[in-house]
Parts: sequence; structure tokens; C-alpha cells
Amino acid sequence: MKLGLDSYSFHRFYGETTAWETLPETKWSLRDFFDFCDAERITLASIQTSYMPSDDEVIREVARWMQVSPEEREIVFTWGHPNGYNGGKNLEAHASVLHYLTLAAKVGATQMRIVLGNQKNFHDSISQRHEILRPQLREAAALASKLGLRLSIENHADFPVMRLVELIDSIGNPALGLCLDTGNAKRVGDDHFELLRTLDLERVFMIQLKETLCLPGHEAPTGWWPTVYYGEGDTHADQCLAILRERNFNDPVVIELSNLNTGLNEIDVAKQAIAFTRKELAKS
Repeated sequence: MKLGLDSYSFHRFYGETTAWETLPETKWSLRDFFDFCDAERITLASIQTSYMPSDDEVIREVARWMQVSPEEREIVFTWGHPNGYNGGKNLEAHASVLHYLTLAAKVGATQMRIVLGNQKNFHDSISQRHEILRPQLREAAALASKLGLRLSIENHADFPVMRLVELIDSIGNPALGLCLDTGNAKRVGDDHFELLRTLDLERVFMIQLKETLCLPGHEAPTGWWPTVYYGEGDTHADQCLAILRERNFNDPVVIELSNLNTGLNEIDVAKQAIAFTRKELAKS
């Protein structure tokens, strides 16, 4: 398994806050994120398209980061924050998917992860969303296949995971798979351990590893599920990784911090999460 880090972990540094956060003085560029990856010996950088500068600058910055160790380093694009296609209500976003797939191929990325909605879409009709989104996914998967990319769909607290897998399978394109977010699975009531044990891992292109708390009164998908230090939450990242080790999962495991629990800061939690995950991945 290859350890990665997603730039959403530092969303406040890019000017974004949730209802439970305030803006810090720190402001980051794409280069700052790459520099943090360098400092923490992260060789897989997952970069959010919503925080990207111009295409030309992305091309330059990715090339600069990759040239240090092109055989070892890997880039993944992450598209659609905060709600992607908004459950099929924002089909105009499809042009952006196709654009960033093309850019991802241009910079040598191996995969692009997308979201179809978010927790606010969870109670929308699943069958209607499947029907509306299927044509867009067919086209995006066809382009990804043509470009030599993998396209993965994250469970973004918008679907129960197996209903998302049902949609992916209905497309019938091997270039399209699942990005399993452990925190979002638990957030919608899925048993994320059982999913890790039983999913066809050939169809899981990435694990997005979270460590979150389930707080009283916030059990719904729209509640507050804050990130805590890894190993101290209800998602039990260590147990997730143990299952993946047992099943010989070989694709990326990417750390993503959501909004942080009170009193925590991104830098400290990210460093701890990386050290924790690296130690767990090294176990036999």
C-alpha cells in the first residue's frame, strides 16, 4: 500500500471553513502543500482541483515536484468539492470533470477521484440519481480509459456504499472504480469494517483513511463528525489498516483530515496521522 495525503486536509489554509471552523492566518499555495509532503516523506500527493491555481501553474508545480523522484512519486487529482454533481442537480459540472481528466493526464496523474454529491443529497431518491448520473459517468469513464487514467468515485456521505457500488458496476467500464472513505461510510450508517472485509478490492482504487468521532446529537450524515488524532476516534484507522493488510490491498491509502475537533490544528494532526499510518502499514 502506498501512503498518500490529500490537500483537503488543509482546506482552511485555502480559505475554506465549515460551520465549526474559523479562518486561520496561514495561507497556502499548491507549492506549500507539496513542500509539506516533502517534509513528511509523502510520495503520493492527492490535490483538490477546487484549490488549484491556473492550469499552467499546476503543470509547472507538478513537474517541479515530480522531477525529484519520478519513479517514486505519484499524483492523484480530487474533483468536486464540496458537492460535485449535487446528486444530479448540477450536470453543468460535467464539463469540469472532463477538463480535469484531461489536465490530470497531461501532468502524469494516475487517477482522478470524483464526488457525485454530499451529505445533503443522502435522502434524495437513489434510483433517480442513478438514472440521471449514469450518462455522465459513462462519458467520463470512457475518457479516463482513453487517457490511461483510473476514475474513482468517493462515497461522499451521499450514498450507502453498496448502492454506489451498484451504480459503478452498472457502467461496466474497468476504468471506473470506488474510492472508499472510511469516515463517510460510518457517517451514513455503513459497517466500514465489513465493507473492507467483503468488497471486491479489484474495484477499490483508493482508500481514503479518516479518523473521526461520532458525537451525541450528530449521528446523522449532516452532523459534525470531527477529525481527531489517528487511533483515538470511532473509525479505528488501525483496525481498517489491519484488514487491508490481511487482504493484501495494494492501492493507495490516502489520509484526509476533515474539520478538526476543538483545540486541534492541521499541522500537528497531519504529522501524527502520517506517522501513525506509516507505522501501521509497516506491520506484517
